[in-house]
Amino acid sequence: MHFWGIEPKVALSAFSYALLAFCLNSALGLQTLRLPGVGTILVIVGVALWLVCYLQVSGAYREGKLLTEGCYSRVRHPIYSIWGLLTIPGFSLAIGGFMLGLPAIYWFAVVRFIGDEEKTLEGRFGDEWREYARRTPRFLPRL
Repeated sequence: MHFWGIEPKVALSAFSYALLAFCLNSALGLQTLRLPGVGTILVIVGVALWLVCYLQVSGAYREGKLLTEGCYSRVRHPIYSIWGLLTIPGFSLAIGGFMLGLPAIYWFAVVRFIGDEEKTLEGRFGDEWREYARRTPRFLPRL
């Protein structure tokens, strides 16, 4: 598996739905439940947090190390969590209509494909990955 992990598969699923939703919204003139202010704030916060995590993981990837610190000390997949809990819902709230279903499609795809990424990580990092996975939740930090 390459640096981007399952993201191309997830993005294809989400983009396909987003395109369909956008077309349906346009064709039907649907403007239900739009919260562009809230949506914009979620997107901005999400992109900022994504950038922090991306910088951390890209450095570890270049060094061939399993990242278990920083963003990755709280959850195993913080980038997927940020996109699924902030960025994509924010985008959906800004657009409204059928786009409100986009977060569900995103999470369906992530849950469907995440096992592939984790098998690759386990194969690459072995016991180090298994210990990390045992103590660190997948998507939501423990309270």
